[in-house]
Amino acid sequence: MKALFSDFDGTFYDDNYLENIKFIENLGIDFIIATGRHYFSLKNDLKIDCKYYICNDGAYILDSNKNCIYKNSINNSDVETIYKRIKKLSIEDFFLDSYDKLTKDLTYPVNKFSVKIINRETAMDTLSKLISNLDNVYGYLSENYINILNFNSTKETAIDYLVKKENYEKVYVVGNEINDYNMINKYNGYLVTKDKKNNFNCINKFTELKEIIKK
Repeated sequence: MKALFSDFDGTFYDDNYLENIKFIENLGIDFIIATGRHYFSLKNDLKIDCKYYICNDGAYILDSNKNCIYKNSINNSDVETIYKRIKKLSIEDFFLDSYDKLTKDLTYPVNKFSVKIINRETAMDTLSKLISNLDNVYGYLSENYINILNFNSTKETAIDYLVKKENYEKVYVVGNEINDYNMINKYNGYLVTKDKKNNFNCINKFTELKEIIKK
């Protein structure tokens, strides 16, 4: 059994979106989205049904019926520490993702902090201040947000879980951004980019996978 794990924004969801959808509908293998988005944002733009949905960079997985089958939350102590640091830095534009809601309420389990980037030049310093000396979380900068997650919440870890669950014999992985690099490296996947990057199998667009999967 084969599966294709794909990042969403900039990979599957791009200027060729309708062409990409048609390609998947005729592919005949399990298609699984692996995105940094939470599902309630993803569903507004996703126009195709998937076998599974890996959301929030692997913090949780939904099955085809949108039931949560896997989840990693940030422990309560780290949630409280990060929240206090956000307040100390006078950050107002942020939210906590609790799988089924976006909130600022600490009574819900938190699987991701998203802090709006106001100044790109100081964003990495802000991230460092928020997660300093916290060994159970990690963070990265996306286009618009500082993202903080449980250390075990990664796309590749979620893929590992599904590969074992479904006993996939062949796995294809594709993405385009920094939060895709590790899953691409682990599964010898493909990076969608106009510029060649060392240590990656590079393709110009999503549908180039057609010839790769045929092999």
